[in-house]
Amino acid sequence: MATAPNATPLTALPQVEDIPKARDGLDAERVREAFEAFRRHVAQLQAQLRVLQAAGSKKSSDAEAGGHAIRMDALHLVRAAAEFADTIERDAQTASAAQLSRTEQEITRRQRDIRAQEAEIDRVRQDAERQRAETLSTARKEAKDLLSKAQADATREVQEAEARGAKLLEQSRHQATELTNSARAEVEQQLEWARTQAQAVMARAQDGAEQLLKAAGLGQEALAQAVAAIVRSADDAKEQEAPPAASMAAPEDDHEPGDEAESEPESSEPSESQP
Repeated sequence: MATAPNATPLTALPQVEDIPKARDGLDAERVREAFEAFRRHVAQLQAQLRVLQAAGSKKSSDAEAGGHAIRMDALHLVRAAAEFADTIERDAQTASAAQLSRTEQEITRRQRDIRAQEAEIDRVRQDAERQRAETLSTARKEAKDLLSKAQADATREVQEAEARGAKLLEQSRHQATELTNSARAEVEQQLEWARTQAQAVMARAQDGAEQLLKAAGLGQEALAQAVAAIVRSADDAKEQEAPPAASMAAPEDDHEPGDEAESEPESSEPSESQP
């Protein structure tokens, strides 16, 4: 490439191969540096072109040769810039497509993970609901069993209590009947004994009265013999007619009328024997 004699050297054009690759394509920092070097190269070419245009004292042949070289350099520069831009664009498109593909894959993966998590959540919720339903059913069944058992126990205890009460009532009735029958028999026995005793006392009193009446006119000796005979017959009657074992206290009271009956004739004896 032709340049002016005292011109500064041009900045080297960047090469696509010199730009390092990054994760999503070319390195952004190196791309900016390449564009900055390209801009400086273009600026230097423009400065040299102005210098050559200002040097009008040179030969036309040299000027034409220098202008042709500059035009050729400019064409090469434009072509290189176009190729560089196309390469950068292709790399950008490739990087964008790769990034878009990776993004779509990431979105797909995350959606798949989300669906898996939702399925796991649904499964856990269904398991929890199933366990809750099973626990509730078990609790209800146990409560029902306990209630049935309690009712059965209560019914059995009530029946047992009723049976015991009926048995006790029957025993009480039986005992009351036995006591009533025993008391009735004892009362009847006491009444029968009392009637017998009363009849015996009345008979003895009547016999004693008749004997006293008969001995009233015979004197003191006959009267004493009659009284002794009455007492002796009364003692014999007491020994023969003992009261029942359950009513030992009754005969003592029943003998009192007989004694009184025996004493009454004795007290009435003087009145009958006075004449």
